[in-house]
Amino acid sequence: MNAVSRAEMQGTPQYPYQRDFQEAVKNGDTNVLQQILEKREGKVNINLFDTEGQTALHQSCLNGNLELVKLLVKFGADVRLANRDGWSALHIAAYGGHQEIESYLIHVNSRD
Repeated sequence: MNAVSRAEMQGTPQYPYQRDFQEAVKNGDTNVLQQILEKREGKVNINLFDTEGQTALHQSCLNGNLELVKLLVKFGADVRLANRDGWSALHIAAYGGHQEIESYLIHVNSRD
């Protein structure tokens, strides 16, 4: 992880709400995440990789949180990004046995 990405995770003038965004994802808090995404548009990087090499979408798939997955995709999360191990959100959902997320991501991919 480079220094710029670490700084973005912590919140910088460019992405001042990144820490709040990451915390909402980590906590699975759909309401807070939606508020951040609606009111702080352009002030968070929805596709930022964390120190573990995961995006918010990857983390939500890993946690099996379909509501968060849908919300992140609605606000522009890139379903095709691979984590540092080369796994996409679909791979993570399938590995975790999260069939509803798998189906949703397949549907989203078919629209592109």
